[in-house]
Amino acid sequence: MTNQEYLTIKEAAQLYGRSEQTIRRLVKQHVLTSHVRSEDTPKGKAYQISSILLQQEYEAPALPTLPAVVVPDSLQLENQQLREAVAERDRMIQQLQNRLFEQGDMMNAMANQLTNQLTSQKMSHIEELLLQQNAQIGDLQKRLSAPESDDSTSNRRSLWHRLFGR
Repeated sequence: MTNQEYLTIKEAAQLYGRSEQTIRRLVKQHVLTSHVRSEDTPKGKAYQISSILLQQEYEAPALPTLPAVVVPDSLQLENQQLREAVAERDRMIQQLQNRLFEQGDMMNAMANQLTNQLTSQKMSHIEELLLQQNAQIGDLQKRLSAPESDDSTSNRRSLWHRLFGR
Protein backbone atom coordinates (compact mmCIF):
# COMPACT_ATOMS: atom_id res chain seq x y z
CA MET A 1 0.00 0.00 0.00
CA THR A 2 1.36 3.44 -0.88
CA ASN A 3 1.63 6.31 1.53
CA GLN A 4 -1.63 8.18 0.99
CA GLU A 5 -2.40 11.64 2.19
CA TYR A 6 -5.64 11.90 4.14
CA LEU A 7 -7.66 15.08 4.52
CA THR A 8 -10.39 16.03 6.96
CA ILE A 9 -13.85 16.58 5.56
CA LYS A 10 -13.50 20.31 5.99
CA GLU A 11 -10.09 20.42 4.26
CA ALA A 12 -11.37 18.32 1.36
CA ALA A 13 -14.42 20.54 0.91
CA GLN A 14 -12.28 23.65 0.79
CA LEU A 15 -9.64 22.17 -1.50
CA TYR A 16 -12.07 20.72 -4.03
CA GLY A 17 -14.68 23.44 -3.87
CA ARG A 18 -17.46 21.15 -2.62
CA SER A 19 -19.74 21.36 0.38
CA GLU A 20 -18.91 19.42 3.52
CA GLN A 21 -22.18 17.51 3.06
CA THR A 22 -21.04 16.35 -0.40
CA ILE A 23 -17.73 15.10 1.02
CA ARG A 24 -19.63 13.34 3.86
CA ARG A 25 -21.77 11.50 1.28
CA LEU A 26 -18.57 10.35 -0.49
CA VAL A 27 -17.11 9.20 2.85
CA LYS A 28 -20.33 7.26 3.58
CA GLN A 29 -20.07 5.48 0.21
CA HIS A 30 -16.44 4.43 0.84
CA VAL A 31 -16.43 4.04 4.62
CA LEU A 32 -15.42 0.36 4.47
CA THR A 33 -12.54 0.92 2.00
CA SER A 34 -8.96 1.93 2.59
CA HIS A 35 -9.78 5.40 1.23
CA VAL A 36 -11.55 6.37 4.45
CA ARG A 37 -10.27 6.10 7.96
CA SER A 38 -11.91 7.10 11.21
CA GLU A 39 -10.88 7.97 14.74
CA ASP A 40 -13.00 7.87 17.86
CA THR A 41 -13.19 11.26 19.57
CA PRO A 42 -15.21 12.48 22.56
CA LYS A 43 -17.68 14.01 20.09
CA GLY A 44 -18.00 10.87 17.98
CA LYS A 45 -16.11 9.60 14.94
CA ALA A 46 -13.81 11.91 12.98
CA TYR A 47 -13.41 10.81 9.38
CA GLN A 48 -10.55 11.45 6.98
CA ILE A 49 -10.63 10.77 3.26
CA SER A 50 -7.72 9.96 0.97
CA SER A 51 -6.58 12.50 -1.55
CA ILE A 52 -6.38 9.72 -4.19
CA LEU A 53 -10.13 9.08 -3.92
CA LEU A 54 -10.84 12.78 -4.04
CA GLN A 55 -8.72 13.14 -7.19
CA GLN A 56 -10.56 10.25 -8.78
CA GLU A 57 -13.97 11.68 -7.92
CA TYR A 58 -13.25 15.31 -8.53
CA GLU A 59 -10.48 16.54 -10.70
CA ALA A 60 -7.74 18.16 -8.74
CA PRO A 61 -8.13 21.89 -8.75
CA ALA A 62 -5.98 23.25 -11.50
CA LEU A 63 -3.62 25.91 -10.34
CA PRO A 64 -3.67 28.81 -12.71
CA THR A 65 -0.42 29.33 -14.52
CA LEU A 66 0.56 32.90 -14.68
CA PRO A 67 2.49 34.21 -17.62
CA ALA A 68 5.97 35.38 -16.86
CA VAL A 69 5.96 39.04 -16.11
CA VAL A 70 8.80 41.15 -17.36
CA VAL A 71 9.31 44.19 -15.21
CA PRO A 72 11.17 47.04 -16.86
CA ASP A 73 14.15 48.50 -15.04
CA SER A 74 12.36 51.82 -14.57
CA LEU A 75 9.55 50.07 -12.66
CA GLN A 76 12.06 48.15 -10.58
CA LEU A 77 13.79 51.41 -9.71
CA GLU A 78 10.46 53.03 -8.87
CA ASN A 79 9.51 49.98 -6.80
CA GLN A 80 12.79 50.21 -4.88
CA GLN A 81 12.28 53.94 -4.29
CA LEU A 82 8.76 53.28 -3.00
CA ARG A 83 10.06 50.59 -0.65
CA GLU A 84 12.69 52.99 0.68
CA ALA A 85 10.05 55.72 1.11
CA VAL A 86 7.83 53.29 3.03
CA ALA A 87 10.76 52.23 5.20
CA GLU A 88 11.58 55.89 5.91
CA ARG A 89 7.93 56.57 6.73
CA ASP A 90 7.91 53.59 9.10
CA ARG A 91 11.04 54.92 10.85
CA MET A 92 9.40 58.35 11.15
CA ILE A 93 6.24 56.80 12.60
CA GLN A 94 8.34 54.85 15.12
CA GLN A 95 10.18 58.03 16.14
CA LEU A 96 6.91 59.90 16.56
CA GLN A 97 5.45 57.07 18.63
CA ASN A 98 8.55 57.10 20.84
CA ARG A 99 8.23 60.86 21.30
CA LEU A 100 4.56 60.47 22.10
CA PHE A 101 5.35 57.84 24.74
CA GLU A 102 8.05 60.08 26.22
CA GLN A 103 5.65 63.02 26.36
CA GLY A 104 3.04 60.80 27.96
CA ASP A 105 5.58 59.77 30.58
CA MET A 106 6.48 63.43 31.19
CA MET A 107 2.80 64.35 31.51
CA ASN A 108 2.29 61.53 34.03
CA ALA A 109 5.30 62.69 36.02
CA MET A 110 4.03 66.28 36.01
CA ALA A 111 0.55 65.14 37.06
CA ASN A 112 2.07 63.13 39.91
CA GLN A 113 4.17 66.11 40.96
CA LEU A 114 1.14 68.42 40.92
CA THR A 115 -0.89 65.90 42.86
CA ASN A 116 1.86 65.65 45.46
CA GLN A 117 2.09 69.46 45.71
CA LEU A 118 -1.65 69.81 46.12
CA THR A 119 -1.70 67.08 48.73
CA SER A 120 1.09 68.72 50.71
CA GLN A 121 -0.66 72.11 50.48
CA LYS A 122 -3.89 70.56 51.73
CA MET A 123 -2.02 68.86 54.56
CA SER A 124 -0.34 72.16 55.52
CA HIS A 125 -3.70 73.92 55.52
CA ILE A 126 -5.23 71.18 57.66
CA GLU A 127 -2.30 71.42 60.09
CA GLU A 128 -2.80 75.20 60.34
CA LEU A 129 -6.50 74.72 61.04
CA LEU A 130 -5.71 72.13 63.71
CA LEU A 131 -3.20 74.47 65.36
CA GLN A 132 -5.77 77.28 65.34
CA GLN A 133 -8.39 74.98 66.83
CA ASN A 134 -5.94 73.80 69.51
CA ALA A 135 -5.15 77.41 70.35
CA GLN A 136 -8.85 78.26 70.58
CA ILE A 137 -9.48 75.20 72.75
CA GLY A 138 -6.58 76.23 74.99
CA ASP A 139 -8.04 79.75 75.31
CA LEU A 140 -11.46 78.35 76.16
CA GLN A 141 -9.98 76.03 78.79
CA LYS A 142 -8.13 78.96 80.36
CA ARG A 143 -11.31 81.00 80.49
CA LEU A 144 -13.24 78.16 82.08
CA SER A 145 -10.66 77.41 84.73
CA ALA A 146 -9.89 81.05 85.62
CA PRO A 147 -11.75 82.38 88.69
CA GLU A 148 -14.24 85.01 87.81
CA SER A 149 -13.92 88.30 89.57
CA ASP A 150 -17.41 89.47 88.87
CA ASP A 151 -19.32 91.33 91.54
CA SER A 152 -22.37 89.18 90.99
CA THR A 153 -20.36 86.04 91.80
CA SER A 154 -18.96 87.55 94.94
CA ASN A 155 -22.48 88.59 95.93
CA ARG A 156 -23.72 85.12 95.34
CA ARG A 157 -21.00 83.63 97.48
CA SER A 158 -21.61 86.01 100.20
CA LEU A 159 -25.31 85.26 99.96
CA TRP A 160 -24.54 81.59 100.19
CA HIS A 161 -22.35 82.17 103.13
CA ARG A 162 -24.99 84.27 104.72
CA LEU A 163 -27.71 81.71 104.26
CA PHE A 164 -25.87 78.52 105.07
CA GLY A 165 -22.93 79.78 107.00
CA ARG A 166 -20.21 78.42 104.89
